[in-house]
Amino acid sequence: MKVYNRSAITISYKAPFVDWNNQLTPDFQMDAGMLGESKTYLTKEDFEDANQLIKKYCKTIFELELEGIWTDENDWPQKRDFKTFCEWFHFEVSDWVVDLGNQPLIGDDL
Repeated sequence: MKVYNRSAITISYKAPFVDWNNQLTPDFQMDAGMLGESKTYLTKEDFEDANQLIKKYCKTIFELELEGIWTDENDWPQKRDFKTFCEWFHFEVSDWVVDLGNQPLIGDDL
């Protein structure tokens, strides 16, 4: 078990994200079950205010999630600010990251 010098932002989709996806990709509909799935983004370890941390990264996370569904930015929502992020995603900030796996971490650069 290893503790890493990272914090984490975990997000899950809300209905507006699923609705946007379903309008663009009628052949690949997300169902209500997707609303419970989550993704985690690692950030720097030390932060003083979780709200400031999420505000710092929300646009990047928002755009990565949109791009994962649809690469044409013309079809993305025009507003990708913190308020819209909060409408489209649930989020939680964790200040401690522990690896419970036995295998080495392998990463891909985006």
